[in-house]
Amino acid sequence: HAKISVKTKWAGNVKTSGCYLLVSIVFMFLWLFFLNIQNNFQLYRPSNVEPWMQEQTKRKLLIDEVCQEHGTELYHEIVPLERFIIFIPKYKLLFCGVPKAGTTTWVEGTFMKLSSELGLPFKDAAAERGDFLNHFKIKDMETLNIILEENPISFTNVRHPFERLVSGYLDAVPGGKFTELKGKTFDQFVTETVLKEANASQDKKTFSEMNRHWRPSNAYCAFCNIHYKAISKTETFNEDKMRIMENLGLKEKEKQQRLHAHGGNNIQNMTRKILSSITKDVKIALVDLYKYDFAMFDYDPDLY
Repeated sequence: HAKISVKTKWAGNVKTSGCYLLVSIVFMFLWLFFLNIQNNFQLYRPSNVEPWMQEQTKRKLLIDEVCQEHGTELYHEIVPLERFIIFIPKYKLLFCGVPKAGTTTWVEGTFMKLSSELGLPFKDAAAERGDFLNHFKIKDMETLNIILEENPISFTNVRHPFERLVSGYLDAVPGGKFTELKGKTFDQFVTETVLKEANASQDKKTFSEMNRHWRPSNAYCAFCNIHYKAISKTETFNEDKMRIMENLGLKEKEKQQRLHAHGGNNIQNMTRKILSSITKDVKIALVDLYKYDFAMFDYDPDLY
């Protein structure tokens, strides 16, 4: 009987150990399974699903860093409100238009098409653009501060400074927009007009003596005063515009063409070619003039 009892006890121990082993294996597989699920889930978290939002955060943080480091040179005591910054109350939309950086596409191609919804009589975008901008112009700093307290959907579009400059030159000189500049080479345009106007501007925040088409971007948008919700770039214009429109609750009725823009590979090649015609010293002076555009928007002055 003792032998049978020992054998039964040994068999029971083996059976118990087997159960523990089986349970351990099951738990191990379950743990590995859930670990795998968790790792896969990490790949699909919203932070990874939304590269656009990540890019926006990166762009805004860079502007904040430059503002913290160079605030005394960039912060405006009085924000320049010369029709560059507009506010459309119905959409809680605050927009700063940087000339030669997609502004025409936004203003004439999008905002002015909303005229009937806004109860406005504007029909001819090009002819009535000034009236439209005046209608939504922010009249003073007090009004601007009230608008900013309401947390509007604020945005702008920026562009490589040299592309902006070349685009401005192509419109102004070969395009004939400014007859007084007729016949000037790019080198003459830069030295006799752009840099001369910049040097004549006592206030290096507003550059008021410069033609509005080629002032540094902070002269219009006051990036250290206004923390824009979205920073669009010409390089990512279509996606940025689509996402901003979604945030505004607007849909484009049809695929829109860029208006009045020297863009794409064409302007890049043209910029490269035209910039090669100026001396190293002139280019250094231009880099200094637009140094905060390069810094805030992560553009490389050596690209051209």
